[in-house]
Amino acid sequence: MAMPIRHKLVGMIFAGSAVNFIDRVNISVAAPAMMLANGWRKDEFGLVFSAFMLGYATAQIPAGLIADRHSARLLLALAFFGFSLFTALTPVVAFAIAPLIVVRFFIGACEASTFPSITAFNSKWFPPAEFGRAQTMSLAGGSFGQMIAYPLTVWIVLHVSWQAAFYVSAALGFMWVAIWLRNSTDRPSDHPTIQPEELALIKTLGMSGDPREMSLRALATAMPVVVLSLGAMCFGFVLWTFVFWFPTYLIEARGLSLAVIGVVGIVIQACGFLGTAVSGIISDHLLKRTLRPRVARTIFGGTMIAISMMLLIGAVSTSSVALSLALFGLFYFSLMSVNVAFLATPAALNPRQAGSIFGIVNCAASLGAVFGPAVVGFAVAHAGSWQRSFEFVSLVGFLCAVFLLCVPVRRLALSEQPG
Repeated sequence: MAMPIRHKLVGMIFAGSAVNFIDRVNISVAAPAMMLANGWRKDEFGLVFSAFMLGYATAQIPAGLIADRHSARLLLALAFFGFSLFTALTPVVAFAIAPLIVVRFFIGACEASTFPSITAFNSKWFPPAEFGRAQTMSLAGGSFGQMIAYPLTVWIVLHVSWQAAFYVSAALGFMWVAIWLRNSTDRPSDHPTIQPEELALIKTLGMSGDPREMSLRALATAMPVVVLSLGAMCFGFVLWTFVFWFPTYLIEARGLSLAVIGVVGIVIQACGFLGTAVSGIISDHLLKRTLRPRVARTIFGGTMIAISMMLLIGAVSTSSVALSLALFGLFYFSLMSVNVAFLATPAALNPRQAGSIFGIVNCAASLGAVFGPAVVGFAVAHAGSWQRSFEFVSLVGFLCAVFLLCVPVRRLALSEQPG
């Protein structure tokens, strides 16, 4: 029996997410070499990390609106082309902090369109009973990409140059665009090889409800979206602080070499991959059993981030390097499982505008991520304590848990739109 077209498409999105995250984290692995080569301080390079997230935050909401109203498929292709181009320009401008900050901003702005586009695309291709898994498998490619990025970037930095790492990442992005445009369509009914049985399944179990759109103001001010966005802001602070600074932490606080970090990165990202993928299965199962999206999406996510923060505190507090790495693996498994709350809840609130809602939520997450790497970089540079910095990060994570547990998940009604 042939694989359903929607499963093939989510496989392509999985691969695209892998490329996307290789482009995001290659600079975190290359950061020690770049700072050494140019004499940059951690507080300066923290601004480079935050510039990416500022660009990422700026374009989230426009990307969600465009993806819902126009072609999510083409927007996704344009996003990949854009961030691949600016990734290739990174070594060219890395002679000073200022132009590097500008290029990282534009990489973030281009990458901002990826997950709003994926959310809008998946909402047309996957029925609600499969949506959580489709979303988390789409994002799981990011953890898989980071598994590749750590050893690949380390090898290139050690055996070629840190500049070459960015050129390789960019080439992968250009290749993905060509494959995606050749094999995807915006709607199931437009795909030339889809079988009638699969098309009927998608139509039967697909979107329902009022076809009219809510305004951006109505979406952004609806209480479920506001509370979910506050949780996402805290989550972005935690996640991207870890993603950007973890390699440097391992070198300075744990005394590991860059070669060892390449191996550690594979294991940690494998834990994140499993957490992301498994959470979609668990969340969809909870939805099937309880018929309550709040239980399946946000309460599940809030519980998992509370667990992850306890593991993070343990990881930075222990004197044992081996135990610390084991706890970091469990921490990242738990942290990445929280993503299902932000990926799947928008469709539960309004399936026809899931991309727009996700854009609002991910904009909030990106704003949190703007401050996280910069705050921790400044704290470590001036206070010299990695442990205290990560303990502060854990407090932000516990606040995220509170917001997720309080999200009132319900279908948004057009009557809520302000006059």
